[in-house]
This record gives sequence, C-alpha cells and structure tokens, in this order.
Amino acid sequence: MKYFVYTIITVVAATIVAGFFIVGSPKTERLRRFDEQRVSHLQIIQSEVLNFWMNKDRLPKNLDELTDSIRGFQAPADPENQLSYDYKTTGALSFELCGNFNLASEEMTLRTPKPLYYPEPYGQENWQHGADKVCFDRTIDEELYKPPKR
Repeated sequence: MKYFVYTIITVVAATIVAGFFIVGSPKTERLRRFDEQRVSHLQIIQSEVLNFWMNKDRLPKNLDELTDSIRGFQAPADPENQLSYDYKTTGALSFELCGNFNLASEEMTLRTPKPLYYPEPYGQENWQHGADKVCFDRTIDEELYKPPKR
C-alpha cells in the first residue's frame, strides 16, 4: 500500500513538472499575455492614427491628439507599467510605434497552438518582435486610404 501511494505522488509530481515544460511557467505565461496586450494596443493605436489621417489629412503630432471624448477613445498604456507607448512621425505619411516587449515573437508562438485554418495568426505577420524595445515603421498608402474630399 505504501508503494502505491508513493507511486501516485511521483506520477502526479512528474505530470506537474512536465506541464511546466510544455506550457511554461506561470511567470512566462504572464509575460506572454502582457506582450499579446501590447501588440493589440499597438494595432489599436495604428488604426486610430490611420483614422486621424483620413479625417484630418495629416498625422497626429503625438498620441494625445488621438483622444476623442465623443467616442471615448484614449490611447492605451502599457499593461505592465502603465507607461505611454512611443509614437513619432517620420514623414508626411509615415510614423513609428514602439513598445517594450518581454519575449520575442518566436518564444510566444512556441507555446501557443496555431489554428488549423490560418497558417499564421491573422493580422500578426507584421507585428513580429524581439524582446526589449521594438519599433514598427508604418507608411500610409495614399491610394488605399484616401481622405474624404471636402
């Protein structure tokens, strides 16, 4: 009977340890979730910058210009430290968005099962990043995104 109990305890402990190797530690999972939120925030900011340009025919000077009290929009902050993301214009139609990431994209996707119907998570292909500060250069295609004629 004693050996049976020890065997069960060993199997359960081995299963838990194997789970950490397969899924990752809770700390790593938390860091991965923060990075997923950062990518989502940067996508939202990019969309708002594009919307701003289409409506005003110019890029915003800073993220505060995106604030819209009617729609209730305010540029999101980093989920881990609540700091603002970096944004700057690099030309009349180009801008740069930066965020500080915990893990590289490759490390994140190793733990995330990929859906069968898309080879790459839809819309993620141009948000690949390394660890630490990463900046994404974006240029607006004037023919694709036309401001309304006034």
